[in-house]
Amino acid sequence: MSHVVNIQHIVYRTKYSQKVIPDCSKRMMFKYIFALCNDHGWYIKRINAAENHVHLLVNIGNEKPSVVAQKVKSNSSRVFKQHTLFPHFIGWAKRYGSFSVSYELLDQKINYIKNQEEHHRTESFEQEMHRLFQENG
Repeated sequence: MSHVVNIQHIVYRTKYSQKVIPDCSKRMMFKYIFALCNDHGWYIKRINAAENHVHLLVNIGNEKPSVVAQKVKSNSSRVFKQHTLFPHFIGWAKRYGSFSVSYELLDQKINYIKNQEEHHRTESFEQEMHRLFQENG
């Protein structure tokens, strides 16, 4: 039996970076994405969101990050567009970032994602993505 650990930090934003993810709706969003990933055999280590983007820390096993991002974004977009908890949601942007995470740094990345609200008091989404791209080559 094969055992593959492939932990990815996947970040994607709302269409046009609109601030349309209300705090009161995040719990439902997280439950839906968690269940969706679980159904595909991808195991979420941590999930969090700001008003205009989502961070997923997920073990995707043998799957390609592009497949995970596409399935999570397309399926959740279809649901959230029709849900009353997301009245202004029009979809996700086409692009995303996916960064591999070593097992040794897992706790550090979990804490980073956990503290998104605090983190974004001093850094915009654009600044954050620029920094993540620089840190990851």
